[in-house]
Amino acid sequence: MATTADNGVQSLNSGSAIEDRQSLVSSVQSQIDVLTDLSKRLQTLRQFPGGLLRSEHASGANQVLQVPPSSTLKGTFSKSIEDLRTLHVAAMEERVQEALRAAVESERRDGTEIEDPQGQESQERRRSPSPESPKPFLVFQHKVASPFPPLVGTLPLTLQDLPTYIREFNATHAKKMLLHIYLASGHESRKVSVPVVLRFLIPDVLRMFITLGHEEGVDGTASETSALMVESLTVFGSREKASASRNRAPLHSPYFQKPPHSQSEFIVFQKLSQWIVRALQSSPRVHVQGFMDMLVAYESLFLEKCSLCQRFLSAEGYLPPVARVRREDGAWEPQHATCVQN
Repeated sequence: MATTADNGVQSLNSGSAIEDRQSLVSSVQSQIDVLTDLSKRLQTLRQFPGGLLRSEHASGANQVLQVPPSSTLKGTFSKSIEDLRTLHVAAMEERVQEALRAAVESERRDGTEIEDPQGQESQERRRSPSPESPKPFLVFQHKVASPFPPLVGTLPLTLQDLPTYIREFNATHAKKMLLHIYLASGHESRKVSVPVVLRFLIPDVLRMFITLGHEEGVDGTASETSALMVESLTVFGSREKASASRNRAPLHSPYFQKPPHSQSEFIVFQKLSQWIVRALQSSPRVHVQGFMDMLVAYESLFLEKCSLCQRFLSAEGYLPPVARVRREDGAWEPQHATCVQN
């Protein structure tokens, strides 16, 4: 009997809990309906100014009115004011105030900060910001770390002094290097004039054609007594010759060698030409004596390690150190072009 009574009490309690839950749900739903109706009436009233302007614009465009404009405007204002009063009375009702207090209390208890789904959807539909326009590519213009040595106690070389300088240079570097004036095939006159092309040879290392020009004066003109400046150069292998298909001269002929306006077929001499041309561009006024001082340092092109990475061949391209960077004491350090740029 006691067990049956306990079961009956539990059934009554569970039934009462279900009824309380249903009553609470019904009360919350009723409050939601009250607030929804109030929100709709408020939104309708807020559209009054915009609707009034649109109606005035349409009336002005069509010039057709059923009633005088003054009476229409007065009637519209009167109706809107009456709707506003009605909304105020409805908002002050006890059931509306109770629903508002319940909403505030529910928001205070709930810390999840539920956002408006419509606002979130409109935010997702917003156009993503356009990416920035690509920046222009800036070509890396490398400059030699140390400039060419300045002329100290020596006058710049002129065209008249060039033969004497060549003889002294060959005497100083006898059997190691050779410098002389290059005359193209078919050149009838022995007179040397600007531009002058010099052929510089380091046996078993390289052969180089150097183009010299006059230094221009203040007025942009050049005279025979102006200093000679290095303009350009091209580097080849010491035994590199032109292809037999491009030159009909016999192999033993000196004309079988590549001319100054051509290009070496070997990457190492192409990179060497590019490096020296960049050095010339970084110092436009390069005198012959200082330039030849750097070229002498290429005697050990294939023998010395890079002073930076201490390797014979570079990690990229497997090239010897084609760059020569001048130290403060006047010596030229061999370096890979990639090591200097890094």
